[in-house]
Amino acid sequence: MVYGFIGLGNMASAILRGMAKSGSYAADTLCGYNPTVSKTLALQKELGLVPCESVEETARRVDIIVLAVKPQKMDEVLAQICPAMNREKLVVTVAAGKPLSYYEQRLPQGVSVVRVMPNINAKVCASVSALCGGTCATEAHLSLVRRLFETVGTVFEIDEAHFSAFSALGGASGAFVLLYLDALASSGVKAGFPRQLAMQIACQTVLGSAKLAMDTGAHPIALMDEICSPGGTTIEGVHTLKRLGFETAVEQGIDAIIAKDQKLSK
Repeated sequence: MVYGFIGLGNMASAILRGMAKSGSYAADTLCGYNPTVSKTLALQKELGLVPCESVEETARRVDIIVLAVKPQKMDEVLAQICPAMNREKLVVTVAAGKPLSYYEQRLPQGVSVVRVMPNINAKVCASVSALCGGTCATEAHLSLVRRLFETVGTVFEIDEAHFSAFSALGGASGAFVLLYLDALASSGVKAGFPRQLAMQIACQTVLGSAKLAMDTGAHPIALMDEICSPGGTTIEGVHTLKRLGFETAVEQGIDAIIAKDQKLSK
């Protein structure tokens, strides 16, 4: 199979690096096109990516087309790839906000489409990605795409109706975590730690807590109760966060993301 990436921004570059690092994809099976030629040439030098000179060329020479362009560019790109499309090709999209029906209405009848939503953690092969297939996508197609995205993290197959919720929980919420890390580190600086050390402590604590929840399968509140001694310091901090609306703020932030995503998808 030959893979062709249309758009070589941060996400596409991260996916290509994951594929190359996995050892499961030969360099000559990875093609790409980007309007900014320097990005294409940089990945050619780094990974052995086969450069393409246009959207049309990419679509013609590959078996699997990965669309990694901004949603507002998608109409133009789909019009350019249509002449090269047939039922033997598979289209994979990582663009936000566009449902499977959007692609199926614009591509020739019978072309298989798989929609994937990875997140920025693909840059360190720790993404969580959602996957769902269109009306023509087979289990073999889904398996192939699942393996591809497992090179950059964990993949969950979900119903497309849940993609807006996933965009919040599995995608945008990463920004919440980074905001939380900055708040922790800043508090550490206030308490006297150098910024770099405070950030390292904060990051390792968040990583450890996430691993504890994942590996034990215990409810987060049950684990929290193990940390909070009666009348101790931790429970004092927990009650302060609750009083200030910590949980409500997170819930409302997730709700706002879902509402915005659904609005953009219409």
